[in-house]
Order: sequence, then C-alpha cells, then structure tokens
Amino acid sequence: MNVTVETYGQSIVLNCKGELTADSLDAFRRAVEHQMSEDQLRDLVLDFEQVPFVDSAGLEYLLGMQETLGERLGQVKLAKLDENVAKIMEITRLDSAFERFDDINQAVRAV
Repeated sequence: MNVTVETYGQSIVLNCKGELTADSLDAFRRAVEHQMSEDQLRDLVLDFEQVPFVDSAGLEYLLGMQETLGERLGQVKLAKLDENVAKIMEITRLDSAFERFDDINQAVRAV
C-alpha cells in the first residue's frame, strides 16, 4: 500500500492507494503510527478512493485506530470510498462505525 500525507490544520489526510490487507497492513500501520506519534494529531481523514479492497485485518486495524484517536478526543473519517470497500463496510455492519464522506473537504470540515 502506498500512503501520502496532507495536513489541514490539526487534521491529517492520508491518501491511500492499494489494498488494505494483512499483507499490506505493515506499510499502512507505519504511516498511521508515524502521524499518530505527533502530539498535535487529533483527527484523521482516510482517502480510500484508490483502495479497492479491505480484509478483516484491515478492518480490525481501522477499528483500533479509531479507538486510539477517540481516547485523544479525536476522530477518524473515511472519504471517497471505493464502491467495493463501501459494500464491505455494509456487509460487516461497520458502515455505522465510521462517518463517511464523498469529498475530502467535507470530511475535513466535519472533524
């Protein structure tokens, strides 16, 4: 997985490209943990437009990341979900666990 970072005030947008699976989770985890190590990070927006698939390991990590940021009074928002990932979120009933947006700017304004 390839991850690039954009900063919007105290919000970080991670632009993700590639599948979020057990095989690619380490690269994603390193990018997220690097950003979370910054004391001022509270809110994280994940741009999943170019993420065609998320497996159970990826979903589990997303939930854990949401819990960690929640302890800091922060939030995780999902933006521009790929159609397949949106369906996976529905099937696993995690669509209600994450706030989703069609646009990055909307997600950033919502945090």
